[in-house]
Amino acid sequence: MHKVRFTSLALVATVLLSACGSSRHQVLYSSPNFTVYADSVVWGNYKAVALSSGEIESNYAPADAKSDSMRTWKLTADIKAYPSVETNFPLVNALYNLSLEGLENNRTADGYLNTGKSWEGVWTRDMSYSIVLSLAYIDPPVARRCLMKKVKNGKIIQDTGSGGSWPVSTDRMTWALAAWEVYKVTGDKAWLDTIYPIVKRSLEADLKTIYYPGSLSLGESSFLDWREQTYPLWMKPVDIYRSECLGTAAVHSQVLHILGKMEAIETGKHGEYEQKSEALKASINKYLWQPEKGYYAQYLYGRTFMSVSPKSEALGEALAVIFGVAGKQKSTTLMEHMPVTPYGVPTIYPEIPDITPYHNNSIWPFVQSYWNWAAAKAGNEAAVTYGLASIYREAAMFLTNKENMVAQTGREEGTVINSDRQLWSVSGNIAMIYRVLLGMNFKFEGISFKPFVPKDYAGTIKVKGFHYRNATLDITLSGFGNVVKSFKINGAKQDSAFVAGNLTGENRIDIELSSKPLPESKINLVDVLFSPATPTVSVEGNKLSWNKSAGADFYQIVKNGIPVGKTTDTVYSIVSSNSYAEYQVKAIGKSGESFLSEPLPIYASKPIVLEAESFAPRSTLPYKNFSGKGFVEMSLQKNLSVEIPFSVDTEGKYIFSARYSNGTARMCCFNTCAIRTLLVDGDVAGVVVMPVIEDNQWSDWGWSNNLVLNLKPGKHTLKITYLPYNENMNGDINTAMLDYVRLVKE
Repeated sequence: MHKVRFTSLALVATVLLSACGSSRHQVLYSSPNFTVYADSVVWGNYKAVALSSGEIESNYAPADAKSDSMRTWKLTADIKAYPSVETNFPLVNALYNLSLEGLENNRTADGYLNTGKSWEGVWTRDMSYSIVLSLAYIDPPVARRCLMKKVKNGKIIQDTGSGGSWPVSTDRMTWALAAWEVYKVTGDKAWLDTIYPIVKRSLEADLKTIYYPGSLSLGESSFLDWREQTYPLWMKPVDIYRSECLGTAAVHSQVLHILGKMEAIETGKHGEYEQKSEALKASINKYLWQPEKGYYAQYLYGRTFMSVSPKSEALGEALAVIFGVAGKQKSTTLMEHMPVTPYGVPTIYPEIPDITPYHNNSIWPFVQSYWNWAAAKAGNEAAVTYGLASIYREAAMFLTNKENMVAQTGREEGTVINSDRQLWSVSGNIAMIYRVLLGMNFKFEGISFKPFVPKDYAGTIKVKGFHYRNATLDITLSGFGNVVKSFKINGAKQDSAFVAGNLTGENRIDIELSSKPLPESKINLVDVLFSPATPTVSVEGNKLSWNKSAGADFYQIVKNGIPVGKTTDTVYSIVSSNSYAEYQVKAIGKSGESFLSEPLPIYASKPIVLEAESFAPRSTLPYKNFSGKGFVEMSLQKNLSVEIPFSVDTEGKYIFSARYSNGTARMCCFNTCAIRTLLVDGDVAGVVVMPVIEDNQWSDWGWSNNLVLNLKPGKHTLKITYLPYNENMNGDINTAMLDYVRLVKE
């Protein structure tokens, strides 16, 4: 039945395509898995056809569907307020309009945008990434409203997340990317006056909380915020806080750069934040670039000693290119070498075994959109053609811009949750016209155009009614390639492909590309693979032992973040040492390497244990499993500071950590991470982060982050105190029970 129905639709499409001078048989992308034509997508027995710019039919159905009848999308929303797009490719035209309708259907009665059909409300990162992709120029007023909804006490709100939100999750600074993009689009100085203090206040808190000496910015992978989906199972929220992720660091490097520009405009000051931005970029390249692989590593992780996770992290790789972290040569190399799979760019690679698809074993269209944008900037035609096909296949087949899809199958079912008209997927589809094909880049002075049109997309793109500040632009782009042959405004030829920000009235923009072949390019197309399982390691005497990992050919032993041995066995003898050490093991096989096992501490000397109740009023709360005679309640009402005198006999480095409990909420999804500042002899040593362990589980105790202290022999004083920049996302509840503090000599 499907084949007959598709044939009839194809006949209609042939007539339509003949009228616009194209052919439905024109192939835009072809692979053994699926083919994208000018008007349709063919994927095995599944077919989707654009009958017009307002109608698509698809015979795709989930495996558990009760009916195999054709499904139809027909444009019903009023999208006349948006710019119209007409290309030689009916599929592209229809998917653009489908995306605009998705945007309209996400609107709320009170003037905001839902995150998707299954995700109500405004989320900081989702909204911000969507604004940067397209909302800043498609609908600046709603972009501004949504951004201001994510501000509290003059700072950017970090969405709820692992361990109680910020500072475990730290990608709230995507808000600054979006706010700056709105400023560049609108040129509105009043908007800049509004956002500058918000960004500065938020970033200053970050600088005191998520930067260690010599580290990248700390915190969870941006948007990859379900722990087990992208981290080893042993990593608790406090370990995620201590990790240093590519995507999150790329965001922070750009925000430091942006704040420097904001401050120069607002105050005339120059240099401070730009220097920090350049330093962070240099650190990303120093610690995460993998020359042997040709792309960046996923993150640094550990406890006291950091190691690299060599997986790719697609969003971070793309942002590194877009934000200039990678530089020209690394960008070219990255786009050619980063592993991509048949249906699109996986969020991480290789995948983690035995974890249900969501962030793991998945492709997210919004990430694909940023990757496509990066591919265009890097000048990789093969990557852009492949990337557009990934987005167009899924949207045509599913008749909506889905949240994600399973990397192995390309199907929309099988992930933990998968929303229709997901906002950033909608925005990404729209951005393929403006950010990639037209190459629009907004600056305060105006719009620069750097189109990137693969040869297979050669033809004409017409955009009508694009509203920009006090002007309306009708844009026509012809040809292919990425070299502008001619750029005209109202018939007058310009020296550069640039529209000034002070242009007014109705204007015609004509862009002709050179239609010269782009340089030869390639992508690293691979099958979906799963890394070996992470070993679980124990120690008895001087022997480490662990379970066998499926897919492992051998094991690597790591001491203090440095490889020290290899074995095909599951036992390894360690050498006694007079200093503290942490051992880990990873499994290595044909599909890559596992995560490192949980750090296993080996003590050379007895730790110094300082019971909190010996130095502050003991709590009477009925909690259990504490050490000594009790514990101390630290909240905004009780014990804002706890002073602990102690002494050491020998000079050296000592690893500080606090044993605590935090049962204020669910660990997965609230905002009550407890935060304090540690002073040693009156000097700030760092922040003490005590994430949520689990709702009302006050008798479950965990460890804070480690801080390394340089101490001389003699008496000292630790002071664990609350300072203004320790305000968490909740604001009212910032509570933990302190059992004791521990000092371990390195």
